[in-house]
Amino acid sequence: MNCKKLLIAAALLSVSFMMQAQQHLFSGSLESNTLWEEAVGLHSNNYLKLDYSYGRFSVGLQAEYYPDPLPGYDLNLKGIGVPEKYVAWTDELWSVTAGDFYDQFGTGLVYRSWEDRNLGWNNSLGGGHATFRSSNDFFTIKALGGFKRQGLWYGSDALAGGEAAFRFAGFSIEGSTAVRFGNGSPAVWWSALGSWSGGGFSVRAEWVGKPGGNAQTLELDYGLGKFSATITLRRLSNMTDPVGLNYVPSLCMEQHYMLSGLNPYTAFAQGELGGSADVFYAIKSWKFHINGSWIMALPEALTNYDVLRLAYRDINIEVEKRWNKRFKTVAFVSIQENSPSHGNKIATNAQNAFVIDVLYHFPGKLSLRGQAQYLYSEELTRDWVAGSLELSSVDGWSVHVQDMYNHGDTKVHYYEAGASWSRGGFKIDLSYGHQRAGLVCSGGVCRWQPEYKGGLLRLAWHF
Repeated sequence: MNCKKLLIAAALLSVSFMMQAQQHLFSGSLESNTLWEEAVGLHSNNYLKLDYSYGRFSVGLQAEYYPDPLPGYDLNLKGIGVPEKYVAWTDELWSVTAGDFYDQFGTGLVYRSWEDRNLGWNNSLGGGHATFRSSNDFFTIKALGGFKRQGLWYGSDALAGGEAAFRFAGFSIEGSTAVRFGNGSPAVWWSALGSWSGGGFSVRAEWVGKPGGNAQTLELDYGLGKFSATITLRRLSNMTDPVGLNYVPSLCMEQHYMLSGLNPYTAFAQGELGGSADVFYAIKSWKFHINGSWIMALPEALTNYDVLRLAYRDINIEVEKRWNKRFKTVAFVSIQENSPSHGNKIATNAQNAFVIDVLYHFPGKLSLRGQAQYLYSEELTRDWVAGSLELSSVDGWSVHVQDMYNHGDTKVHYYEAGASWSRGGFKIDLSYGHQRAGLVCSGGVCRWQPEYKGGLLRLAWHF
């Protein structure tokens, strides 16, 4: 065999070896949420996500079907479509994506696209996305552009931008710009962000600018052993985005108990100045968490005042005690004052919520969790009481009952009973109840959900 044939054989053998070394990876998920609403009928949100990768190549899609969207979701979603699809190549130092994608610049004030099905939110971009980083991670650059998703397709709003980051000796400097194309002239947004970490401390500061508005954020963190503390300061001035491609979460704590989260605060992007702090400490079988926030509305965002006005303030105290390997208790107090007009009116709503949360593991496979909650208020619908019980097994099943009762004003019960079972990547959840009208929040962003009575079936399968 001559030299040329040997080289060809070696090349073919190398290609064959590389092809065998590559792995075919296929994954996906199927999710269905179907509500039977009394006196109205069926609502249903359904998602099918499929992803395939072979070596550095990947492709995927997300199909969605809404015969009638769940209450509180965008009615433009009604129908069936494939709003998410992409083709990507990811090399060691660079990547390229064509299709629909999610990303963010900095803290998200300039640009963030993301999906939250609980909120019915998806503002992905459809277009192109590319990244490159140096081999020593000293710098990374990113460029992207596309049309914003609207319903099950694309709208006319678009964004194009880029970000660069440099890192050295614990320091990081980032800069980004994003041009929005909507109604009117293109709008240029930009941000400069710097951070440093070392010795248990970290500091991050960001300055954001846009036509007619700006924002500043400062975050300070410290952690040592079982103690940690975080302070966040933020100022927003006309940070509303008509295109809907930025992220402005509430600065205050996101409540996870029924009554403490009854009347959540939403960020006042038109103009607010505030701060929040968290302190965590653990000692032996005790854990302590203290959180507080104070947010004022800026004068330029108010119509009735030319001085700072209270928009929201709260203090939250949580004490967890593990008595033994089977028994744990949590005591929680939340004291809140909220201005529903964001300071444009004198009246504020004050409420104090008190919670006892108990978890007991029986010998064997069962555990029981119970909650007792009380809310005291002289405003809105005044006093509430709530309770819940959940019995669960390590085999994957659970049953629960809960009730919120407004004994201060309306005398209405908002109840729910349900059961769930999960095994591997599959989960089914069935419940029936009376849902109160109000804000549903996730990650500091909220949507309005109307009142309804009915049964809800949730199915999820990850494979």
